[in-house]
Amino acid sequence: MKKLFLLLAAVGICVVATAQSKQKAQSIIFETDMGNDIDDAMALDLLFKYADMGKINLLGVGVHKNNPHSAEYIDIMRVWYGYKKVPIGVNTSCVTDMDCVDYCTKVCDLKDKNGEPLFARSKNPKYEEAVDMYRRILSKQPDKSVVIATVGFSTTIDALLKSGPDKYSNLTGMELVEKKVEFFSIMAGEFVIKDFAEYNVNNDVPAAKNFFENSPVPMVFIPWTLGDQIQYPGKSIENDYTWAEANPMVEGYKAYLQMPYDRPTWDVIAAYYACDPTAPVFQLSEAGDIKVVGKGVTIFTPNPNGKSRILIPNETQRKQILDNFIKINSSKPRNFKK
Repeated sequence: MKKLFLLLAAVGICVVATAQSKQKAQSIIFETDMGNDIDDAMALDLLFKYADMGKINLLGVGVHKNNPHSAEYIDIMRVWYGYKKVPIGVNTSCVTDMDCVDYCTKVCDLKDKNGEPLFARSKNPKYEEAVDMYRRILSKQPDKSVVIATVGFSTTIDALLKSGPDKYSNLTGMELVEKKVEFFSIMAGEFVIKDFAEYNVNNDVPAAKNFFENSPVPMVFIPWTLGDQIQYPGKSIENDYTWAEANPMVEGYKAYLQMPYDRPTWDVIAAYYACDPTAPVFQLSEAGDIKVVGKGVTIFTPNPNGKSRILIPNETQRKQILDNFIKINSSKPRNFKK
C-alpha cells in the first residue's frame, strides 16, 4: 500500500508539473514612444527576457514617436534578441513634433571597426500602421486574453478606441478592446505631487482624457513618483552586461545621458506588471476613476465600480522590484551568440 501511495503521489506531481509547464503564456502588446527616455528600451529588453522564459507571447510593438529611427531601433532589438517576426506598428499621425536626434538615432548609426552597421536589422522592413496592427492582432486573439502595456502618450490607444469596423473585424475599436483585452498596464499620471502634469499625459491631453475616462476594460497606472522611487543603477549597466561586446539596449543607455547615471524605471515597471500581475512585489490601490484636467493633471477619485487602480508597492516591495530588474535585464537572451 505504501508503494502504491508513493507511486500515485509521484504521478500526481508529474501531472501538476506538466500542467504548469503547459500554462499558456500571457499575450502582450507593447505601446511605446521609444527614444524619449531609455526606460522604453529597458522595458522592451524585459519583455524579450520574459518571452525567452516562455511566460509571455509578445504579439506586437507599437511606436508613436515622430522619428523613423525609433522603429528602426525596435527592429534592431527584435533581430538581436531573436524575435524578428514580432510586428512593429508605426503611428504616422503622431500629434507631437519631437527632436529626431536621440539614442535611437545614435545606436542606429553605430559602426563596427570595418565601417559596417554595428547591429543587424531587417532588410526592407515593412511596418504596419499602428491602429491597423492592433486591430489585426486583436481580432485573432481569444476573448479577454491580451494585456496592453502602454508607456508613452495615449495617441495610438485613443485612435484605436475611436476606430471603426474594417477588414479585420466588424467591431468598433471600443468593442474590439472590450472583447479581446484583459487590462491595460499604463505608465502615466501622478497622484501624490499636487498639480503635476506628467509627461506622457501632457504630450497628448485629449487622447489621455478620452482613454482614461472611457476605457472599456480595467487599467492599472504606474505613476511618475513610483518610477522615480525605483532607479536602475548605472553601475549595473557598466558591470553586469559584459557578456556581450555590444548590446543595443546598453548602447542606448550609454548614448542617452553621460555615464554613469541611475535612471527611473517608469516603463520597466509597466512592462513587468503586464508580464506578472500576481507577483508578490505588487499591490494596488482601491478602485476608482481617473480624470484628466488642465494641461495633463490626473485626479484619482475612489469608486468601488471604477476601472482604474494605481500601483502602490511598499518600500520592501520596491527594493524587490529593482532586484528583479537587475537580475532579469542583465541576463543573457536565450538566442544570444557571442
